[in-house]
Amino acid sequence: MKEVNLELKKYIEENIFPKYERFYSHGMIHINNVIKNMLMLSEYYNLDPNMAYAIASYHDSGLNIDRENHEYESGRILENDQELRKFFIEEQIKIMKEAVEDHRGSRKERPRNFYGECVSDSDRDFDIELLAKRQTATSLKNYPELSTFEEHFERCYEYILRRINDGGKFNLWTDNPTLIEQRDNFQKEYLDKVYTKSIYKKEWDRISSDGTKEKIINYYEDY
Repeated sequence: MKEVNLELKKYIEENIFPKYERFYSHGMIHINNVIKNMLMLSEYYNLDPNMAYAIASYHDSGLNIDRENHEYESGRILENDQELRKFFIEEQIKIMKEAVEDHRGSRKERPRNFYGECVSDSDRDFDIELLAKRQTATSLKNYPELSTFEEHFERCYEYILRRINDGGKFNLWTDNPTLIEQRDNFQKEYLDKVYTKSIYKKEWDRISSDGTKEKIINYYEDY
């Protein structure tokens, strides 16, 4: 397996990861999951691991600037980071910027390059418990007019169902067998709405009882 440049890792760990310290749904648990998936895809498809690592690391960095357009804000942060010129040529910077801009799972158009397809697929949460944690927090932050668990759950559930493609599957751009297996197992569980609702309710009860809900609303900066 090709290793990520240690100087690049050090720079990102010290200068980019701190941007996620006050992110909840998109904090370092999420970022590390995306990095793990991207490096797995990088090895499987023989991609540049440094580009894969950088794309995953920067992909949500603009969330506290503009939620609705955070992919473009994140791409701008990457493109404007002069330190990256020590590790990449301009053509690589352009590819990475486009990949970050195209990463959203709700995107219907195919990403402009293969790195974009990989980070989009890496960004998907094929784990119901993790998805419940991230989605519930995002819903609380963005939809203050909703007040009950039922309202938030129904919004979250319908939002994810919109990601099912014309073939009846949660969309993936790549054909990686590991992600396909994760997707198929997730889909089988998620479409059991009673089971999925029980997982979301468990998360709702947890954050309601331990003070996390108030912190999500009043402290964390991601939306």
